[in-house]
Amino acid sequence: MKFGQNKEIIKNMNHWNMEIDDSGYVYLNHDSWHCKAVCSPYSRLYLISDGEGQIDVDGRRIILRPGFAYLIPAGLTFDYGCADYLEKLYFHLRLVKPDGYDLAHGLPFVSQCTLDKAVLADMLTKYRGNCWKDVLLLEQQIRALTFRLLEQYDVMHKSLISYSPLIEETMHYIHTHLSARLTAKQIADAIFISDVTLSRRFHQETGKTIHQYLEDMVFQAACKRLAVGSQPLGEISEDLGFCDPFYFSRRFRQRYGEPPSQYRKRLKL
Repeated sequence: MKFGQNKEIIKNMNHWNMEIDDSGYVYLNHDSWHCKAVCSPYSRLYLISDGEGQIDVDGRRIILRPGFAYLIPAGLTFDYGCADYLEKLYFHLRLVKPDGYDLAHGLPFVSQCTLDKAVLADMLTKYRGNCWKDVLLLEQQIRALTFRLLEQYDVMHKSLISYSPLIEETMHYIHTHLSARLTAKQIADAIFISDVTLSRRFHQETGKTIHQYLEDMVFQAACKRLAVGSQPLGEISEDLGFCDPFYFSRRFRQRYGEPPSQYRKRLKL
């Protein structure tokens, strides 16, 4: 008997997730769908059924046409609009790797591929459905289409990054105790190791300090909360461990160039 096993593949299958923050099937016109300098904390998957729209990125215009699917990666700044009308099924999603970062964040362009009308009609039927079969089959279709679009980027062919059990435990502790007030000393004490050793090992394996990683995760969570739902800024600030909403707003502006209230308003447009 010959036996082969790839533990890294299985581990990453079990510890990554596709999160859908928002979705809908919409009819849009010029008055209701136009905005400049949009930069979302999630990727946008657009499936166009009718009409025509456009996305402008770095001086290049992409025309949104029926029979095509488009992926706008998280973190990409773009303008959007339509001259007449546009109908689309859309999903706002995050592709969360085991380390907490988004696989698609920072990808440099909008990818596109053809989408058969029968496939879109079938996805719409499932989207409007009301049983587990619809849920599971639609998720499978969204994943397949998203990965088809991601194949246009180099990121899909990069090697998996493996961390030691110590660093995985550290990341897990940060995610389960996420707070701007959390320190490397507190984390080290909780997992019974010296903070000097932990800080050195974490930087060696990730290329980031614990503080940098913690800040990335805190502000990533803040962006998600601002983009989804209507939780008051004061509650977001308190939940994420900031001393007060004013300090949260100041730090957010330093990082993203605008206050959280403006960031939220722009994403809702």
